[in-house]
Amino acid sequence: MATQMESRVASLEERVARLEEHSAEEKVIELREVTKDEARAEILDLFATGETLYYSDISERLRIDFDMVVDICRELQQEGAIGVNDHAV
Repeated sequence: MATQMESRVASLEERVARLEEHSAEEKVIELREVTKDEARAEILDLFATGETLYYSDISERLRIDFDMVVDICRELQQEGAIGVNDHAV
């Protein structure tokens, strides 16, 4: 019984150490204040590169608020200005 408990504690200690490492590696992104029109133009420019982008990619690269990115991308999708890759998650 003690061996099982020691094994479990060791496993938990390892998981905590990995989580602590991961959280220390997280980025802090300083967002820019841009108007919706400015953000829209920048997002369209980014999509013009032809690469597959996720909301988080756009927000990070352009340093724009994530919720604003989502709203603008949804509008652009409805307008047919950008496409959606159904296989992207």
